Amino acid sequence: SDPNRLQSVLNEELSNFDVWLKCNKLSVNLKKTNYIFFKSRQKELNYHFNLFFGNQPLVQANMTKFLGVYVDEHLTWKHHISFICKQISKSVGIISRSRFYLSSKTKLTLYYALIYPYITYCNSTWSSTYVSNLNRIFCLQKRVVRVITNSDYRAHSAPLFAKLGILDVFQVNSFQIAKFMFYYHNLLLPPMFLNLFLTSGQVHNYGTRTAGCYRSHSCRTNLKQFTILYQGPKIWNSLPISITSSSSFLTFKTKMLEFLLKKSKS
Repeated sequence: SDPNRLQSVLNEELSNFDVWLKCNKLSVNLKKTNYIFFKSRQKELNYHFNLFFGNQPLVQANMTKFLGVYVDEHLTWKHHISFICKQISKSVGIISRSRFYLSSKTKLTLYYALIYPYITYCNSTWSSTYVSNLNRIFCLQKRVVRVITNSDYRAHSAPLFAKLGILDVFQVNSFQIAKFMFYYHNLLLPPMFLNLFLTSGQVHNYGTRTAGCYRSHSCRTNLKQFTILYQGPKIWNSLPISITSSSSFLTFKTKMLEFLLKKSKS
């Protein structure tokens, strides 16, 4: 609540970090170092921070690339989705131009080599946004499955996804979140995640049919509803017991993939 106090604390911590780096004979590339204020689009900042790292001023940024993902100040993920669409469009064009020279199997291999990695990398993070943003990627996916199967450009895409065994961007998101929940359910995550979710049985002590279901975190904004804190329990609770009770991760992945593909056919 006190900007001046916040600036003082940040500069003090940055100074401590600079000392730690020097003691361990490490350095930071200041050209790639900046800071972001994460805020809602409706909120305006009426103050400016002067942050320093090793007597060098840090630049405030509205968006930055971190571990291959573009993070913006409003967490809309529009910049990263635009980046993905740009990369995918190039590959779709390559596959499209070779549609009459390559077999469907070869084109499917190209899809998994050139397009699929962009859709799956950190999907559970940047897919935490509105459907309208993800539809840009989905439209490109629909185009490429029609090319792979040599279908008409107006052909219904759902049967084509199921025929090729390809998950669309929304199903990839559900798949990755479900994998995270499997790790959580089976205590395979680091200790910091141990108390991330509570079951209904932990909240009240009387038996109900949903006693073993996880409870989503309460959300005041759409931004939090998009996060794994809300979507994780929602997706996990919707899965059949035959999937959630899988004895191994490999079995869970196989059953989950079959479940999503079967769902897309219906």
